Amino acid sequence: MPAMETRTFSTLGAALLLGGCMLFPGWHWAKPGASEADYDIDLKFCKQLIYPGVDGAVTQASVRAMHACMESRGWRKTPD
Repeated sequence: MPAMETRTFSTLGAALLLGGCMLFPGWHWAKPGASEADYDIDLKFCKQLIYPGVDGAVTQASVRAMHACMESRGWRKTPD
């Protein structure tokens, strides 16, 4: 593939990726009075509970379970 086509393809791909990010508004976990260390502890706990294997498989069900675990520990999804 000639350099010009490669550059055009790369630019188009980057534009599509950035455009796709705008479709999903940003958010983060927040918990009143919690520190970054508290977040790290709770995140690690939930990950070990929900993703005990090392295969790295992530499904919609496991993401929902992860969110439920964080929420059960007092965290709420907050828009960026």
